Amino acid sequence: MINSQETVSKFNENHNLHMDAHARLLDLQTELGELSKEYLQSSNYGRSRFKNNPRWEEELGDLCYSLLSLANETNVDIEDALNTSLEKYIKRIKRKQDPGSGK
Repeated sequence: MINSQETVSKFNENHNLHMDAHARLLDLQTELGELSKEYLQSSNYGRSRFKNNPRWEEELGDLCYSLLSLANETNVDIEDALNTSLEKYIKRIKRKQDPGSGK
């Protein structure tokens, strides 16, 4: 388990912020929507080049918190899950020169 995942686990425990996996998944989707909205607003809905800003970083942090909370609530070591995904992508790149799951 990465340090950030442990930090989130302790934070949720200390502040009684445990939720079931369904609620965490919905929260994660909500945070992704807020991040997407920030991207659109920061780029004038695609009419200008996106620039990183404090609000973007805040929304990205919220998304990360929600993802790590979901991993904790479902007993997933996020570092192990990430490493498994990276290994899968490496195999795809070697096999078809592309990390995507499509044919």
